[in-house]
Amino acid sequence: RTPLCADVVFQLHGGQRVFAHRVYLATSCSKFYDLFTLGSDDALRPAAGDSGDTRDLSSWGRGFVSLRWEAVAEP
Repeated sequence: RTPLCADVVFQLHGGQRVFAHRVYLATSCSKFYDLFTLGSDDALRPAAGDSGDTRDLSSWGRGFVSLRWEAVAEP
């Protein structure tokens, strides 16, 4: 439910969550690389305690709806 060291969470329509590691996703698929480098600029990432930055990704295809950066506590 809350695995250690996962830095990506996919929220599915049914409420199910899938945890992953962005380094594996980015190296295996250029679309994920593009997705994760959208927020590589620190100005785009939320500060600690911030509610996060949400971006609409519906134009990327039906598999992507939105992206939300959210600060989490280190395990």
